[in-house]
Amino acid sequence: MNRQKAIAWLYGEMPQLEEAGVLPRETAAALKAHYGPITIRSRRSAALLLFSVLGAASIGLGVILLLAHNWEQLSRPMRTALSFLPLVAGQTLAGWTLLRRPGSLAWREGSAMAMALAVGASISLISQTYQIQGSMSGFLLAWIVLGGPLIHFFNASGVALLYMAGLTGWAVAAQAEGGHALLFWPLAALLAPHIWRAHKQDPEGPRMRLLSWGLCGAASIATGFVIERSMPGVWIVVYSALFSAMLLAGRGPFRAVRFNAFHIAGFIGSAALTLILTFDGVWRHVGWNHYRSGDGYHPWAAWQDYGLALALLAGAALMLVRSASRKDWIATASGGLAALAAIGFSASSMDAPSGVIIGGFNLYALFWGATILLVGLDRNELYTINAGMAVISMLIIVRFFDADLSFTVRGILFIALGIAFLGANVALVRRTATRKGAIT
Repeated sequence: MNRQKAIAWLYGEMPQLEEAGVLPRETAAALKAHYGPITIRSRRSAALLLFSVLGAASIGLGVILLLAHNWEQLSRPMRTALSFLPLVAGQTLAGWTLLRRPGSLAWREGSAMAMALAVGASISLISQTYQIQGSMSGFLLAWIVLGGPLIHFFNASGVALLYMAGLTGWAVAAQAEGGHALLFWPLAALLAPHIWRAHKQDPEGPRMRLLSWGLCGAASIATGFVIERSMPGVWIVVYSALFSAMLLAGRGPFRAVRFNAFHIAGFIGSAALTLILTFDGVWRHVGWNHYRSGDGYHPWAAWQDYGLALALLAGAALMLVRSASRKDWIATASGGLAALAAIGFSASSMDAPSGVIIGGFNLYALFWGATILLVGLDRNELYTINAGMAVISMLIIVRFFDADLSFTVRGILFIALGIAFLGANVALVRRTATRKGAIT
């Protein structure tokens, strides 16, 4: 039961408790003042919101396709007029929404999405009509800068997701064209007020879940294209700190979000990266002794990499201290990845033997998986147990393929792992059933 449903159940029980004299009226009023109004949205409202966004997007894309199909047969004045038609239609719909349906979330989301698509369509049509030369990165940057204010003006999460996708595409295009993406993080920071407002309004709602997944996906993809990589291996520190921060945020500030994207993406990213860092090839030519320069690298833009690494490490460290104070041992163990990556990067820069660094990450993966497994056993949480066993099993599997073992030995070990998985699950299910029977 999520928080809002629990509050609704409590409010429903209060009248009977007051009549029975169990709950004083003053206490009931204080509870209602503390928890505030119920903000549960029905499935019908969520479906209406989704269909409004999809409908606006479909109509906008359909109009663009119709114009594109007959574009060559039109004169230049006609093309110019039609180029502004999507923008005028979008502004008209947006104005009508603000005047007649300002409180309707579905109308706000739909009209904002239509307006955002109209901005992009008008830019591209005018550029094509007057043969204005430009690049994909320039087009995407202009689109997200002009369409970004719609997020806050209409409080539109659909446009926020479109903004994240466009910003990620711009970072990829900018690097592919030989430039840099220094503006990515300042532009991404403009989303913070909208995400914070959605979290405050309903931390367990569908809007916050969608924004969380969009944010985690955009950050995970774009970070690899944003960093300049002049110093080989700096990505190890950046991504380790990023995934650690995601996981810690999912178990801290955003732990109330259902289907927690921060927790899930942070765990999967941390597990995958930890296993990758146990291979020798990753640590070859890593560190400041192998600094790269030339036409493909911007030395002054590389300072962004160092600042990003320090900022993510600092953020992960702060959340790690809070997790340790709450005795959240899974989060505490997970935060060790960022520290170990920074130590490994520094050691590799000083030409330390790669075997020592790889051994450290193998031990960390084993320790992390064992911590998750033991916490799951202590709390009788089946998914936590499986997560811990998955980390340990994947470590064993990659070492199987890395080591010189016969197929017979590998087959036996795989069977043993499968039996261990099934045995742990069966034992936990039986223990849970026994406890429930004892209680009843």
